[in-house]
Amino acid sequence: MQRRNADGPRKSTALFATLALIGPLASGQTVSAQETLSTLTLDSLSFISFGDRAVFAIPSGATLQLRFGSPQDDGSVPFVIHPDEVAIPPIALESEPGTLTYTLQGDAQGVVEQADSGLSVELTATIAATLEGAESSGTKIHTLRFSTASASATNLFGTESVSVTGMQLDPEARYLQLVGATTNPETARPEPGAAVYAVLSGTLDKLPDVP
Repeated sequence: MQRRNADGPRKSTALFATLALIGPLASGQTVSAQETLSTLTLDSLSFISFGDRAVFAIPSGATLQLRFGSPQDDGSVPFVIHPDEVAIPPIALESEPGTLTYTLQGDAQGVVEQADSGLSVELTATIAATLEGAESSGTKIHTLRFSTASASATNLFGTESVSVTGMQLDPEARYLQLVGATTNPETARPEPGAAVYAVLSGTLDKLPDVP
């Protein structure tokens, strides 16, 4: 099994991330008294890799809005990300004409809680990946679990596995790296059937109280 670290692909092919989700940040959502609204701003270490053969970077400055709720009995703090509160631009393919656009299909749900060396974060999101302007354009739906711990996936043919390690949320710097992995469908491009992994690296502008 190949082992990857989220600090990993710093090569000239650039870093990009999965996940990517996209939408206009201008939403009419309001913040309730029980919510803490925080913006996660992604940096240049965010990327998505298709079997390490195609690696795409998200432009630095892409944002996701996290709405943190009240602490639960177990000390964890839930959060939600609405589709219209994510702003990540389309990604131009380097190997062929076209762009990849990632949109969030419904609310993404997550939780943050105390861990040994910071705060752990888990996030589950259903994402539509839309390829436009290429020979085989279309949309594929993926459900991904992102974590500050680790993620792994195997390609469709069982011949290649990848694993990537995230970074727990630092309460002082408010920095984290979320990682997720999945298998690309046989009919998806780029790299049909590849083991795909992604890193969302960035900083939150605000944190809730986590018991």
